[in-house]
Amino acid sequence: MKSGRKSASVDKAFELISAVSGSGRSGMTLGELAAHTGVAVSTAHRYAISLLELGVLERDAAGAFRLGVTLITLAGRYLEEDGLRAAAQPYLAELVEISGETVHLGVPVGHHIVYVDKVESAKSVRLVSRIGSRVPLHCTAMGKAVLAFLDEPRRAEILAVRTEPRTPRSLTGDALLAELDSVRDQGFAIDDEENEEGVRCIGLPIMNASGRPVGAFSVSAPAGRFSLGDCHRLAPVALGMAADIGRRIGYAAPGTRKLA
Repeated sequence: MKSGRKSASVDKAFELISAVSGSGRSGMTLGELAAHTGVAVSTAHRYAISLLELGVLERDAAGAFRLGVTLITLAGRYLEEDGLRAAAQPYLAELVEISGETVHLGVPVGHHIVYVDKVESAKSVRLVSRIGSRVPLHCTAMGKAVLAFLDEPRRAEILAVRTEPRTPRSLTGDALLAELDSVRDQGFAIDDEENEEGVRCIGLPIMNASGRPVGAFSVSAPAGRFSLGDCHRLAPVALGMAADIGRRIGYAAPGTRKLA
């Protein structure tokens, strides 16, 4: 909810930052920023100047805006001090050794999962992703793992926003709700080419002391070498790791979960 000029200004500043973050190496011109965020060029200029002074944005010789070093500093401090990431790191590395595939750690932010850590597969063909990227909750393994364990009001609030299919295999509506019930029963979720065609993942939630999902991790691979059977065979080990990570951040593991 936006309430007052100050909060609206913060929202707009973050909208500009988000726009620049998605522009890649080319950056964005002032005119592109204004058009993307739906404000006058003079308004975009005012916000951009403030962000430049704070070091949140920087501007190259051609006049294009890119992300500035202040964000790198803040992100670095967050990653250094993040207890969840520290607790999960040894398990992520072990899971890569066991599975041979790429492992991600993410946290829920709004309607998305944001990657906060990643351990790459050593295989020559692997997935392209980066720390800081965000993916939808409703059609990813980590996202469904989180959604399944949210309290009903929060889950309903998230799903009330239209969930667009990302591939022909994406689940929506009643099918998605039934899937989340299954995820809650078995303790893990599978993204069966629902977010990206040709990619399959298994994801598990990480719970805090109050039983709320504060993060998730996943194993992701090209679907041709990571079958549904592979996901289910990996599940018992991954469930044990999820419980161990939860205990390391102060969570008493729940009762036995049944596997599908």
